[in-house]
Amino acid sequence: VKDVFIWTRLDADDGLNVAYMEYIQSQAIRYFLPDRYEMEIMTEIPENSKGAMEKGRPKEAKNGTLVKSDGVEENQKWTKNTYTPPQWTYWCAQLNIDWFLTDPIHDPHHKNGTVYPVMHSNVCVSPGVTVALRGAFDPLQVPRLDHDKIVSYLKPKGGDLCGRTGLSVFDPHEMGKDEKEPEDDGSCFHMATGGISAVRSRTPTSAGMMGLHPDANQMGSVRLKPKLTPYMWHSMKKNFHISNKELLGTNAYFADHIYDIAEENARGQCTNGHSCKSTSKDLLQQYVDLKVEMDGGFDVTDSITADKNSAVE
Repeated sequence: VKDVFIWTRLDADDGLNVAYMEYIQSQAIRYFLPDRYEMEIMTEIPENSKGAMEKGRPKEAKNGTLVKSDGVEENQKWTKNTYTPPQWTYWCAQLNIDWFLTDPIHDPHHKNGTVYPVMHSNVCVSPGVTVALRGAFDPLQVPRLDHDKIVSYLKPKGGDLCGRTGLSVFDPHEMGKDEKEPEDDGSCFHMATGGISAVRSRTPTSAGMMGLHPDANQMGSVRLKPKLTPYMWHSMKKNFHISNKELLGTNAYFADHIYDIAEENARGQCTNGHSCKSTSKDLLQQYVDLKVEMDGGFDVTDSITADKNSAVE
């Protein structure tokens, strides 16, 4: 069976680059249906190759051999590359944008919110996490992994886990001058690189209530690279089709309804199919307490109303 099924995660308060799924589908053809891909996989590759070829030589050669003018290495040893497609594999997005709320009254210079970069090499963010598998393969046999455990679990286990062999490596002479295929390390996981893939809204709509404010690394990144911020704003419009008008409206709506949104999120905590973290409940409860402002508070997350003034005498 040559059918390949692809599942991609996207929460309602996040977004994907309009080209992300095109990239994923192209890579799925590369790994699962190599006979339909635009290039042929090399049947012999240089020893020590790590899945990324430069003109006539592996990207990383450990033997330090010299390169002739025609691009062929002297004394380069080649090994047979028998490629077998996987039964399943994971992808996730490496370079992403975090969009944060601002107070349009007290921060009039950022009425459309603020953006900061988020980039991980060893951890997957949730938007864009993708699993592809062959149609005849039992989905229950694919490891179900939390987004922050995908890389650490899959990378060390290599390709045996998903039934693949060899490397998906192509002759660089068949590529255009600026073409470059993402590296293949032979494992059951691939990180999507080459551009901004996802945008996460860091608001009280988040089930986990994590990272509602930019961290020190994010703020340090934009200080060191001042051109990064305008680049992200440009990407929001070009790659995500999010207009400034929509951002202004969304930020203003949150400013007017932030406590109602937090209360609704709090009511959903620990219900069937939803997150149940004590830290999330505590943070949401702070928002709710500010809204209710009653003696004793209103414990929405545990469905308890406590009003000292109504105590039985």
